Amino acid sequence: MLIKDEMLRGAIARALRITEDKITKEEMKKLIRLSARSCGIVSLEGLEYAENLTYLDLCANAIEDLTPIKGLREIEYLNVSKNMLRDIQALRDFRQLVRLDLSRNNLYTMDISALAGMHNLEELNLERCKVDNLMYLENVKKLKRLHVGIENGPFPLSILGMLDNLVEVHMNKMWLYDIADLTYLKKIEVLDLSTNLFRDLSPLQYMKQTLRSLNLTNNMYLHDLSMLKEFPNLEILEISYDSVDDFSFLKELKNLKELRATESNLCDMRYLHGLTKLEKLDVSSNRLIHTEELAQMKKLRYFKACGCFLDNIDFLKDAKQLEEINVYNNRIKSIDVLKGCEHMTTMDVGANNIKDISSLADMKNLECVGLSHNVITDLTPLKDLTNLASIDLYNNVITDLTPLEKLVNLSSLRLDHNGVMDLTPLEHCEYLSSLTLKANYVSDVTPLSKLKHLYELRLDDNPIEDISMLEDMEYYDKFSY
Repeated sequence: MLIKDEMLRGAIARALRITEDKITKEEMKKLIRLSARSCGIVSLEGLEYAENLTYLDLCANAIEDLTPIKGLREIEYLNVSKNMLRDIQALRDFRQLVRLDLSRNNLYTMDISALAGMHNLEELNLERCKVDNLMYLENVKKLKRLHVGIENGPFPLSILGMLDNLVEVHMNKMWLYDIADLTYLKKIEVLDLSTNLFRDLSPLQYMKQTLRSLNLTNNMYLHDLSMLKEFPNLEILEISYDSVDDFSFLKELKNLKELRATESNLCDMRYLHGLTKLEKLDVSSNRLIHTEELAQMKKLRYFKACGCFLDNIDFLKDAKQLEEINVYNNRIKSIDVLKGCEHMTTMDVGANNIKDISSLADMKNLECVGLSHNVITDLTPLKDLTNLASIDLYNNVITDLTPLEKLVNLSSLRLDHNGVMDLTPLEHCEYLSSLTLKANYVSDVTPLSKLKHLYELRLDDNPIEDISMLEDMEYYDKFSY
């Protein structure tokens, strides 16, 4: 057998669209791309015959040895993340490689000295790896994007200053107390420093003109962000789960398009005055005041404000470009202001005090809607929203499901804790795969027997006497009743 590993053999056969017994050396030459993620592959023996392979994805297998592919000099993309590698010596002569993912190989400390010869490498992922050294990166002069995030160390990061083409660096979850070595990085456009322990941002001072995206999420000792007012080109800023002392710097970030500030003490929306270019805003878990300042943000496409003690969302009256909104767990009684948001695809207004959902009637692009924990009685506004795939109506006052009968693309429906008796309208929802109806008044489940794709069904706490008509359904054994 040319390919010793059964799982690898199956993946190759699928890629070549032939049966396993037809795999020959000649057929292997036809293999250009191979994706074999999570297949349980242990050995790569036989893959050496795929001499024209340019793309190889072996993520999440049990591979320890890359020797069989050492001669495949056409590979430009290689993903061997989530394996059991001790070293990458087999890749020593892979000068053609452009993208390499070694992330989450953390069973052993890995020898990565082979990186020194990868002169054409542009993207490297070492996240959650254990490595022997980072000095090998000195010669990888074409490197543009780097995910460091290694689990061991610390290693000097000043070496990164020698990479003139480096524009994107991810250093999340490294628990760094000091980022002084970043002083040497002067062309960075995207920087992720989330989940670290440093207190001082001054090493970023030489990135003032180039930095466009900065992630400072979950830095418990970082309180002073005032220097960011000198970063005029910043477009994306993430400061969630930080305890920031003063947000006045935000007013100077006139080019900001995305701000994520969950549980950051950003309560006063006056700090966002003048940020009219904002397209994405997340201010969840902050007790918002002066929300009228948000009315100026007419370009918003994404808005999230969960658990913000909001009584209304009237400030969104001109945000007609909204595509996604999540205001779960507030005190909102009306969502009428969302009428006319024809671009909306995803909405969650659960855990409020909403009764009327008529504003949804014209949202023809809506695919996912969360309406749980409200006081909704009438689903009529949903009747023509045929793109809907997921609806959550947990804990409302629903009795009539007739408006749902034409929603042919519906795959997930949550109706627990309502007043539903008749399931007949659902027999037309042929692609429904998940249906939960716990604690209703259903006695007849016959209409569900037509739902051939049903995988999850929960009928607990209903007055059902006979469920035999469902016994022939493929996933009957998984149903709960």
